[in-house]
Amino acid sequence: MYGGFTRIMDEIGRIVIPKQIRKELGIDKPGSVIEMFCDGKQLILKKAATHCTFCKSESDLVEFEGKHICKVCLDKLKAE
Repeated sequence: MYGGFTRIMDEIGRIVIPKQIRKELGIDKPGSVIEMFCDGKQLILKKAATHCTFCKSESDLVEFEGKHICKVCLDKLKAE
């Protein structure tokens, strides 16, 4: 676990998440998705759950051209 990092926000609200933290959370690849929440005076960032592009299921996923598709939806697509 890492902690104690301080970053300065730029003029349009961006900050850099340290490489060590991105790697540990598995968000170190371009296009990684992060969820943001406010909890009182805290900003919480977490890795977004991967889900099916069509039905939002989080199980039995297959990646195709950067999109995730569950096996049920994939079978439906193959049947068409």
